[in-house]
Amino acid sequence: MTTITEANIRLGMILADAEARQSSVSSERLESRDLLPSNTDAAMAVQALAVGTIGKEVAGWKLGSNNSRPVAAPLLDLYDEVKDSMLAMPKPGALGVEIEICFVLADDLPALPIGKTYTRETILKAVSSVHIGAELVSYRLTEENRVPFPLFLADRLGNHSFVMGPPIDSSLVDAFARQDLGLPPLIVETEEDVLFAAVPTHPQTDPLAPLVAYANAPNDHLGGLKRGQVVTTGSLCGMIRLGGATQVKARWDTIAKMEIQLTP
Repeated sequence: MTTITEANIRLGMILADAEARQSSVSSERLESRDLLPSNTDAAMAVQALAVGTIGKEVAGWKLGSNNSRPVAAPLLDLYDEVKDSMLAMPKPGALGVEIEICFVLADDLPALPIGKTYTRETILKAVSSVHIGAELVSYRLTEENRVPFPLFLADRLGNHSFVMGPPIDSSLVDAFARQDLGLPPLIVETEEDVLFAAVPTHPQTDPLAPLVAYANAPNDHLGGLKRGQVVTTGSLCGMIRLGGATQVKARWDTIAKMEIQLTP
Protein backbone atom coordinates (compact mmCIF):
# COMPACT_ATOMS: atom_id res chain seq x y z
CA MET A 1 0.00 0.00 0.00
CA THR A 2 1.23 3.49 -0.89
CA THR A 3 2.04 5.73 2.06
CA ILE A 4 0.40 9.12 1.56
CA THR A 5 2.81 11.91 2.46
CA GLU A 6 2.25 15.56 3.23
CA ALA A 7 4.00 16.35 -0.07
CA ASN A 8 1.51 14.16 -1.95
CA ILE A 9 -1.39 16.01 -0.36
CA ARG A 10 0.08 19.43 -1.15
CA LEU A 11 0.80 18.50 -4.77
CA GLY A 12 -2.71 17.14 -5.20
CA MET A 13 -4.15 20.43 -3.94
CA ILE A 14 -1.87 22.47 -6.22
CA LEU A 15 -2.88 20.46 -9.31
CA ALA A 16 -6.56 20.69 -8.36
CA ASP A 17 -6.24 24.46 -7.97
CA ALA A 18 -4.51 24.72 -11.36
CA GLU A 19 -7.37 22.75 -12.90
CA ALA A 20 -9.94 25.07 -11.35
CA ARG A 21 -8.10 28.21 -12.44
CA GLN A 22 -7.11 26.87 -15.88
CA SER A 23 -3.54 27.76 -14.96
CA SER A 24 -0.21 25.96 -14.68
CA VAL A 25 2.66 25.53 -12.25
CA SER A 26 6.30 24.89 -13.09
CA SER A 27 8.06 21.63 -12.37
CA GLU A 28 11.05 23.63 -11.18
CA ARG A 29 8.94 25.37 -8.54
CA LEU A 30 7.47 22.08 -7.38
CA GLU A 31 10.92 20.52 -7.18
CA SER A 32 12.23 23.45 -5.14
CA ARG A 33 9.47 22.73 -2.62
CA ASP A 34 10.28 19.00 -2.64
CA LEU A 35 6.83 18.15 -4.02
CA LEU A 36 7.70 15.92 -6.99
CA PRO A 37 6.23 12.41 -6.67
CA SER A 38 9.04 9.93 -6.21
CA ASN A 39 7.57 7.08 -8.26
CA THR A 40 4.52 5.76 -10.10
CA ASP A 41 2.73 4.71 -6.91
CA ALA A 42 3.10 8.18 -5.40
CA ALA A 43 1.86 9.73 -8.66
CA MET A 44 -1.26 7.58 -8.63
CA ALA A 45 -1.94 8.66 -5.05
CA VAL A 46 -1.56 12.33 -6.03
CA GLN A 47 -4.05 11.84 -8.86
CA ALA A 48 -6.66 10.57 -6.43
CA LEU A 49 -6.01 13.40 -3.99
CA ALA A 50 -6.42 15.97 -6.77
CA VAL A 51 -9.63 14.34 -8.02
CA GLY A 52 -11.03 14.36 -4.51
CA THR A 53 -10.36 18.08 -4.26
CA ILE A 54 -11.79 18.80 -7.72
CA GLY A 55 -14.92 16.91 -6.70
CA LYS A 56 -15.82 15.24 -10.00
CA GLU A 57 -16.78 11.62 -10.61
CA VAL A 58 -14.46 9.37 -12.58
CA ALA A 59 -16.14 8.91 -15.97
CA GLY A 60 -13.44 6.73 -17.47
CA TRP A 61 -9.74 6.08 -17.86
CA LYS A 62 -6.84 6.96 -20.10
CA LEU A 63 -4.47 3.99 -20.07
CA GLY A 64 -0.77 3.83 -20.86
CA SER A 65 2.47 2.34 -19.58
CA ASN A 66 5.79 3.32 -18.08
CA ASN A 67 8.70 0.92 -18.45
CA SER A 68 6.13 -1.79 -19.29
CA ARG A 69 4.14 -1.06 -16.13
CA PRO A 70 0.46 -0.25 -16.84
CA VAL A 71 -0.75 3.13 -15.60
CA ALA A 72 -4.04 4.97 -15.72
CA ALA A 73 -5.33 8.53 -15.52
CA PRO A 74 -8.95 9.36 -14.70
CA LEU A 75 -11.19 11.06 -17.27
CA LEU A 76 -13.22 13.67 -15.39
CA ASP A 77 -14.89 15.60 -18.21
CA LEU A 78 -16.58 13.23 -20.66
CA TYR A 79 -18.86 14.34 -23.47
CA ASP A 80 -20.92 12.35 -25.97
CA GLU A 81 -20.68 13.66 -29.53
CA VAL A 82 -23.38 11.23 -30.69
CA LYS A 83 -25.97 13.12 -28.63
CA ASP A 84 -24.94 16.36 -30.33
CA SER A 85 -23.81 15.89 -33.93
CA MET A 86 -21.69 19.05 -33.66
CA LEU A 87 -20.56 19.10 -30.05
CA ALA A 88 -19.94 22.53 -28.53
CA MET A 89 -17.16 21.92 -26.02
CA PRO A 90 -18.10 23.73 -22.78
CA LYS A 91 -14.66 23.43 -21.18
CA PRO A 92 -12.04 25.92 -22.43
CA GLY A 93 -8.29 25.53 -22.73
CA ALA A 94 -7.67 22.49 -24.97
CA LEU A 95 -4.22 22.65 -26.56
CA GLY A 96 -4.27 19.50 -28.63
CA VAL A 97 -6.34 16.57 -29.82
CA GLU A 98 -5.77 12.84 -30.19
CA ILE A 99 -8.20 10.65 -32.14
CA GLU A 100 -8.51 7.31 -30.38
CA ILE A 101 -10.42 4.05 -30.11
CA CYS A 102 -12.28 3.73 -26.81
CA PHE A 103 -14.27 1.05 -25.05
CA VAL A 104 -17.39 1.26 -22.89
CA LEU A 105 -17.37 -1.27 -20.06
CA ALA A 106 -20.41 -3.52 -19.63
CA ASP A 107 -19.10 -4.92 -16.34
CA ASP A 108 -16.82 -4.03 -13.47
CA LEU A 109 -13.29 -5.40 -13.84
CA PRO A 110 -12.15 -5.85 -10.23
CA ALA A 111 -8.64 -6.88 -9.29
CA LEU A 112 -8.33 -10.66 -9.47
CA PRO A 113 -6.86 -12.99 -6.85
CA ILE A 114 -3.20 -13.95 -7.23
CA GLY A 115 -2.88 -16.61 -9.91
CA LYS A 116 -5.94 -15.47 -11.88
CA THR A 117 -5.70 -13.27 -14.96
CA TYR A 118 -7.94 -11.58 -17.46
CA THR A 119 -7.44 -12.71 -21.04
CA ARG A 120 -8.09 -10.69 -24.16
CA GLU A 121 -11.24 -12.75 -24.69
CA THR A 122 -12.62 -12.13 -21.20
CA ILE A 123 -11.94 -8.40 -21.54
CA LEU A 124 -13.76 -8.32 -24.88
CA LYS A 125 -16.79 -9.90 -23.22
CA ALA A 126 -16.75 -7.10 -20.64
CA VAL A 127 -16.93 -4.41 -23.37
CA SER A 128 -20.42 -3.27 -24.35
CA SER A 129 -19.37 -1.12 -27.32
CA VAL A 130 -16.36 0.22 -29.20
CA HIS A 131 -16.20 3.84 -30.37
CA ILE A 132 -14.01 6.37 -32.03
CA GLY A 133 -13.22 9.20 -29.66
CA ALA A 134 -11.29 12.43 -29.31
CA GLU A 135 -9.08 13.11 -26.32
CA LEU A 136 -8.51 16.81 -25.80
CA VAL A 137 -5.19 17.63 -24.18
CA SER A 138 -4.07 20.28 -21.70
CA TYR A 139 -1.58 20.45 -18.86
CA ARG A 140 -1.45 21.81 -15.35
CA LEU A 141 2.34 21.98 -15.77
CA THR A 142 4.22 24.80 -17.48
CA GLU A 143 6.61 22.32 -19.08
CA GLU A 144 3.66 20.20 -20.26
CA ASN A 145 4.88 16.58 -20.61
CA ARG A 146 8.57 17.48 -20.52
CA VAL A 147 8.83 16.55 -16.85
CA PRO A 148 9.73 13.41 -14.90
CA PHE A 149 7.15 10.75 -15.74
CA PRO A 150 5.67 10.46 -12.22
CA LEU A 151 4.81 14.17 -12.29
CA PHE A 152 3.23 13.85 -15.76
CA LEU A 153 1.21 10.90 -14.46
CA ALA A 154 0.13 12.90 -11.41
CA ASP A 155 -1.13 15.52 -13.88
CA ARG A 156 -3.51 12.89 -15.34
CA LEU A 157 -1.24 12.30 -18.38
CA GLY A 158 -2.24 15.68 -19.77
CA ASN A 159 -5.95 14.93 -20.08
CA HIS A 160 -8.25 17.92 -20.59
CA SER A 161 -11.43 16.05 -21.50
CA PHE A 162 -12.69 13.24 -23.69
CA VAL A 163 -15.35 13.20 -26.39
CA MET A 164 -16.93 9.85 -27.18
CA GLY A 165 -17.88 9.58 -30.84
CA PRO A 166 -20.00 7.11 -32.79
CA PRO A 167 -19.72 3.34 -32.33
CA ILE A 168 -17.51 1.37 -34.69
CA ASP A 169 -17.38 -2.32 -35.47
CA SER A 170 -15.28 -4.27 -32.97
CA SER A 171 -13.59 -6.08 -35.87
CA LEU A 172 -11.54 -2.91 -36.40
CA VAL A 173 -9.79 -3.57 -33.09
CA ASP A 174 -8.63 -6.93 -34.45
CA ALA A 175 -7.58 -5.24 -37.70
CA PHE A 176 -5.19 -3.02 -35.75
CA ALA A 177 -3.95 -5.98 -33.70
CA ARG A 178 -2.97 -7.91 -36.83
CA GLN A 179 -1.56 -4.73 -38.45
CA ASP A 180 -3.98 -4.86 -41.35
CA LEU A 181 -2.54 -2.83 -44.22
CA GLY A 182 -5.99 -2.30 -45.70
CA LEU A 183 -7.23 0.21 -43.10
CA PRO A 184 -8.42 3.47 -44.70
CA PRO A 185 -6.75 6.81 -43.91
CA LEU A 186 -7.88 9.02 -41.03
CA ILE A 187 -8.32 12.73 -41.75
CA VAL A 188 -8.15 15.31 -38.94
CA GLU A 189 -8.72 18.94 -39.88
CA THR A 190 -9.68 22.35 -38.56
CA GLU A 191 -11.72 24.97 -40.38
CA GLU A 192 -8.54 26.02 -42.25
CA ASP A 193 -5.99 23.19 -42.25
CA VAL A 194 -5.63 19.45 -42.62
CA LEU A 195 -3.66 18.42 -39.53
CA PHE A 196 -3.36 14.69 -40.18
CA ALA A 197 -4.03 12.50 -43.21
CA ALA A 198 -2.63 8.98 -43.01
CA VAL A 199 -3.46 5.38 -42.25
CA PRO A 200 -3.90 5.30 -38.45
CA THR A 201 -1.75 3.12 -36.22
CA HIS A 202 -1.95 2.36 -32.51
CA PRO A 203 1.13 2.89 -30.27
CA GLN A 204 0.70 -0.60 -28.78
CA THR A 205 -0.52 -2.18 -32.04
CA ASP A 206 -3.55 -3.76 -30.37
CA PRO A 207 -5.90 -1.08 -28.94
CA LEU A 208 -7.21 -3.61 -26.42
CA ALA A 209 -3.78 -4.53 -25.05
CA PRO A 210 -3.50 -1.62 -22.55
CA LEU A 211 -6.91 -2.49 -21.11
CA VAL A 212 -5.96 -6.13 -20.67
CA ALA A 213 -2.66 -5.11 -19.04
CA TYR A 214 -4.23 -2.61 -16.64
CA ALA A 215 -7.09 -4.91 -15.65
CA ASN A 216 -4.44 -7.42 -14.58
CA ALA A 217 -2.34 -4.88 -12.68
CA PRO A 218 -4.55 -2.00 -11.45
CA ASN A 219 -2.83 0.58 -9.27
CA ASP A 220 -5.23 3.54 -9.01
CA HIS A 221 -6.82 4.87 -5.83
CA LEU A 222 -10.18 5.71 -7.38
CA GLY A 223 -12.07 2.44 -7.50
CA GLY A 224 -10.67 0.87 -10.65
CA LEU A 225 -12.46 -0.12 -13.85
CA LYS A 226 -16.23 0.14 -13.48
CA ARG A 227 -19.29 -0.65 -15.55
CA GLY A 228 -20.32 2.26 -17.76
CA GLN A 229 -16.89 3.89 -17.77
CA VAL A 230 -15.13 4.79 -21.00
CA VAL A 231 -11.59 3.49 -21.45
CA THR A 232 -9.22 4.94 -24.05
CA THR A 233 -5.87 3.41 -24.81
CA GLY A 234 -3.77 5.51 -27.17
CA SER A 235 -3.79 7.93 -30.08
CA LEU A 236 -4.24 6.82 -33.68
CA CYS A 237 -2.61 10.02 -34.94
CA GLY A 238 -0.28 11.24 -32.19
CA MET A 239 -0.93 14.49 -30.34
CA ILE A 240 -1.95 17.25 -32.75
CA ARG A 241 -1.58 20.89 -31.68
CA LEU A 242 -4.74 22.89 -32.26
CA GLY A 243 -3.27 26.38 -32.32
CA GLY A 244 -6.12 28.85 -32.37
CA ALA A 245 -8.59 26.50 -34.03
CA THR A 246 -12.21 26.78 -32.97
CA GLN A 247 -13.36 23.62 -34.70
CA VAL A 248 -11.88 20.17 -35.24
CA LYS A 249 -13.23 17.43 -37.50
CA ALA A 250 -12.19 13.80 -37.85
CA ARG A 251 -13.20 11.58 -40.78
CA TRP A 252 -12.25 7.94 -41.04
CA ASP A 253 -13.52 7.01 -44.49
CA THR A 254 -17.10 5.68 -44.12
CA ILE A 255 -16.34 4.21 -40.70
CA ALA A 256 -16.93 7.23 -38.50
CA LYS A 257 -16.77 11.00 -38.33
CA MET A 258 -16.74 13.58 -35.53
CA GLU A 259 -17.05 17.36 -35.31
CA ILE A 260 -16.27 19.44 -32.22
CA GLN A 261 -16.65 23.17 -31.62
CA LEU A 262 -13.89 24.33 -29.26
CA THR A 263 -14.05 26.96 -26.54
CA PRO A 264 -10.88 29.12 -26.54
